[in-house]
Amino acid sequence: MAIKRASDVPTQPADMNAPFFSIPEVAWLMKCSVPTVRRRIKAGYPHSQRVKGGVILVSREDLAYYYDAHRVEAPAIRCVGRPRKHSAGMSASAVA
Repeated sequence: MAIKRASDVPTQPADMNAPFFSIPEVAWLMKCSVPTVRRRIKAGYPHSQRVKGGVILVSREDLAYYYDAHRVEAPAIRCVGRPRKHSAGMSASAVA
């Protein structure tokens, strides 16, 4: 079993209006794990920047673009057919 490092735990951003977020902060915002964010960055989404000291940051605009590009619309729910009938043996109080 792998040992979790402190940098592998998603953390809530101190400033939600910050222009850039670290990888653990992005993981918290995306509600996923830090390794998942690292895999997605390696694949190209969301775009990131490496700054002095090797820290990887993701801008607020790139994160918003990622959400817009990967938004999934919920399918419309349709009722097909007739509603089920209750059996004759059930009393009116049990149905309600």
